[in-house]
Amino acid sequence: MTDYENPQRAGGKEPLFNAPPLAILLPVLLVSLYFLQSLSPVVSENLIDSFALSSLLLRSGAYELLVTHIFLHGSWTHVLMNSAFCLAFATPVIRAFGNGAGGVASYIGFFLVCGIAAGLGYCLLNWSSPVSVAGASGAVSGLMGAAIRLGERDREPVVRSFLHPQVLAMTVVYCGLNAATAFTPLVFGEGVQVAWQAHIAGFLFGLLIISPWLRVFHRHRFTTK
Repeated sequence: MTDYENPQRAGGKEPLFNAPPLAILLPVLLVSLYFLQSLSPVVSENLIDSFALSSLLLRSGAYELLVTHIFLHGSWTHVLMNSAFCLAFATPVIRAFGNGAGGVASYIGFFLVCGIAAGLGYCLLNWSSPVSVAGASGAVSGLMGAAIRLGERDREPVVRSFLHPQVLAMTVVYCGLNAATAFTPLVFGEGVQVAWQAHIAGFLFGLLIISPWLRVFHRHRFTTK
């Protein structure tokens, strides 16, 4: 079990809304980008055609799509759902990474890496499919997987074991619910499928990588029991 330094231990009652400013950054960016995308149906369609991710395009060498697909969405419902979940699960991750330029860079990097892993997971499991996938759901799922491993023990923050009851329960429920959508695929406008495979891949990646990520990039914040 690995302990990390508590970034904030303020006394008194918690405010109703205490998300760090950085937690608001990506939701605002995602919504702003979709606002620009939605200004013209023609532009939106062209963006989806050019920058959404599919296994077919990835196999042709369009590796940049592993990043660009994260910032495209199929509808307002799609982007608002992703933004809400991003805001909800970003806070514990950001606090684990700490303040300052290093914490900001680490959080953004972690988000992008989770999104890339989710996109790769989707493509590997749909290797011959031409169907496009877009959205930040995979990256947000990575934040969710990381967040459920960040808890407290004896009033000190810790990285929970994979076998912790809450981690196991959340993993089973989240992966199970997403796998169930294989029978009722989710589509959010412009014919873009939001793939359950990407959700699960991103979640499991965040779940697995949060501890080594903290050890590598934030080692000075850690003590080991």
